[in-house]
Amino acid sequence: MGKSGSELLVYGLIIAGFLLFNYLAQKLAKKAREQQEAAEHEAAEAPPVAQEDTLEDIWGRLPVTAVQPPEHRPAPRVAPPPGRPAATRRLFRNRQDLRHAIVLMTVLGPCRALEPPDPR
Repeated sequence: MGKSGSELLVYGLIIAGFLLFNYLAQKLAKKAREQQEAAEHEAAEAPPVAQEDTLEDIWGRLPVTAVQPPEHRPAPRVAPPPGRPAATRRLFRNRQDLRHAIVLMTVLGPCRALEPPDPR
């Protein structure tokens, strides 16, 4: 498979262009991430804006009051539903479900992932 020099040059330029694009994309992502972190840092240091007054004026809402948490009570225990335990539950509820499963297994056949690859 002899490749001509111009063909190899084109391949090299394509690969170099891809690498350059990847490098620039990483630099831009890093710069954007740093700007976002700086903006978040500045927002954390800025005093909070009182929005309750503006919402009350615009929508006629009352200011939010603090809600007292309810007393801590343990959750009541719920008994498991009666019937068979999960390990002994039948997979197929009736004979028709079993028949459908057998038809599906016949149509689909054995798993091909377990077969050796084709020697093509």
